[in-house]
Amino acid sequence: MRPFVRQLASVVMGLIVAWVITFGIEFVNNQLYPLPPGTDYRDAVSMRAAMATLPPGALVGVLIGWFLAAVAGAWMAVRIARGARSTAWLLGLLLLVAAIRHMTVFQRPIWFWVIGIALYPVAIMLGARGWRARELGS
Repeated sequence: MRPFVRQLASVVMGLIVAWVITFGIEFVNNQLYPLPPGTDYRDAVSMRAAMATLPPGALVGVLIGWFLAAVAGAWMAVRIARGARSTAWLLGLLLLVAAIRHMTVFQRPIWFWVIGIALYPVAIMLGARGWRARELGS
């Protein structure tokens, strides 16, 4: 497989892994902290109002999900790309853009913004290094 195609495929697979983990953790989080009855999931105003009522624990759960998803996605991207860490950083940039969109749409508090933005570089470094540590141990 050509290096560019392999790297593109690694970013796509990393995104898929991150997406599955994010939605899995958010599913659990939604079970622990359900939205108020009558929330219309198709209406942005209704969703914004409902999410404003969530306790801080629900927001922490989202951040944990984002962090774990970024670590696993970066690990997968670098593994498929045979050590090309640039794939992990591209994945991290895409995930960060998605997170910023989420935070803008749902008007998150400032502490959530700070942690949400700061967690991506750390998660990507851990994911990329995790692949390398595994290879060195083999």
